[in-house]
Amino acid sequence: MTRRRARLVLTCSASMLAVMLGLAPAAAQEAQTPAAAARALQTQDPAAVTAAVQQVVAASVPADSKVTLGAVQGARFMPACPMPLGVVMSGVEPYEQAAVSCPKPAWTLYVTVTVAATQLVAVAARPITPGQVIGPADIRIAREPVALYAGRQVFYDKASAIGGTAVMGLPAGAILTSDDVSAPVVVQAGQTVTVAVETGNVTVSVNAIADQQGRVGETIVMTNPGSGKHFEALVTRDGLVVSLQ
Repeated sequence: MTRRRARLVLTCSASMLAVMLGLAPAAAQEAQTPAAAARALQTQDPAAVTAAVQQVVAASVPADSKVTLGAVQGARFMPACPMPLGVVMSGVEPYEQAAVSCPKPAWTLYVTVTVAATQLVAVAARPITPGQVIGPADIRIAREPVALYAGRQVFYDKASAIGGTAVMGLPAGAILTSDDVSAPVVVQAGQTVTVAVETGNVTVSVNAIADQQGRVGETIVMTNPGSGKHFEALVTRDGLVVSLQ
């Protein structure tokens, strides 16, 4: 009797020892296989997060907007998502936030999004010195955020700035504004020019002498050489104009 009990005890102890030592069937140990361990160690690719946010933002902002995303490196601390990422936007332009989420395993990553409207404007193609007359090679057209020059007058094409004089030094890439570059003089004092006199639907052209120089947008004094009378005319890109109401 004593020996039989001893064998039973030894048999049970061996079985328990097998489990404790990890000698259980393969099905029970599946979670510890190298493949399973590798899956558990995979993390989310930040590039996939960026692509998901950009796709959603692109569908909701104007085509000429400039979109900048905040850091997405936090994705590396999230488990890899085997399903399509969900993106929900919140906030008001220009500062918004994207909530990027994975259904399973469940996690959410918040990414800041800056959306800025842009416009094609003239910028310095190379450094410009104070007093320099702006030439064609000094300017290029670039798309810039409107917020960078809001409230200031800019040049939307090269022709508008060519011939102007730099009021101050400008680095390459600087947006040209009327504060930085004086508009070119298009009418010289003493110059005889053609003035379009408009009244209703009728336009009459007359020659007159400019009493002062003028830039586009300025009103200057002119003299009718035949009568000697003075009058004012508006300098436009198409020439001088006098509107008679």
